[in-house]
Amino acid sequence: MPSSRSEHPQLQYEQKPEVKQLLGDNHSYIRGNIATRGPCPGLNALANQGYLPRDGNNITLSEVETALMSALHMDKPLASALTNSLKPLLHKDKTFNLVDMRQHNIIEHDVSFTRLDFRQGDNYTFQPPMFQALLADANGGPVTVKSLAKTYVRRRKESKAAGSPGLSINLWFVNLLQSVSLLNTAATGGKLSRELMVTFYTEERFPEEVLRNEKPRTLFGLVGNALLLLFYTFF
Repeated sequence: MPSSRSEHPQLQYEQKPEVKQLLGDNHSYIRGNIATRGPCPGLNALANQGYLPRDGNNITLSEVETALMSALHMDKPLASALTNSLKPLLHKDKTFNLVDMRQHNIIEHDVSFTRLDFRQGDNYTFQPPMFQALLADANGGPVTVKSLAKTYVRRRKESKAAGSPGLSINLWFVNLLQSVSLLNTAATGGKLSRELMVTFYTEERFPEEVLRNEKPRTLFGLVGNALLLLFYTFF
C-alpha cells in the first residue's frame, strides 16, 4: 500500500513551519494542520491562504462562493454550482468543516488521481507515489487534458483491480469534473507545469500565476474540458 510520505523531498506532504508571504498580510500562505484538512486540495489551499477560515472549521457556503469568485476568478454560475455541491456536508448551523469532506461517497469518492480508494484503508490522505504517476502520464511534459485522460483511464483500471465498487452516476460526474478542475481553475492555456502541480498538490497552495490571472473561469469551460477529456479516453 502506498505511503502518505515520499522519499522525494520536493514531494513531501508535511506541514511546513515557515510562513511564505505571497499576496500581502491578509493572504499569506500558512500551511494548516493536516488533521484539520480534507481531501480537497483546492479548499485546503484557500484555507491555507486565508480566503477561508484558516482553522478549516465553521465554513459557510457564502464564504466558499466568495472565495472561489474573489481568489480564483470564477464566474457566478461556476462558483455557485461548486458551492451547492457542498450542501450535504452542512451541520445544523449551516456550516461545515474541511474534515467533513473525508466522508466517503458524499463528495469524496473512489478513483481519485492522488488518493487511495476507501476499501484500501485511507481514502483522504495525499499519496506521493500516485502523484508521481500522474506526472508520469504526461511523459515529461506539462499536464494537459490529454494526459489527464490517460490518468483517468489508468485510475479506473486500478480501482477495478482493487475490487472497489463502481461510482454512482452522480459521483461519476463529480469525478469527471474534478479530473479537469485544476486545469480549468489555473487557466494557464491548457497546460499545467510540473512546478504548478507540485505547488498545488504538495503544498496545497495556489501559486501567484493562478491568483493574479483575472481571466474568468466559467462553468462552460469546466464542462467543455470534461467533455474533451472523455473524447480522449476513446481516441
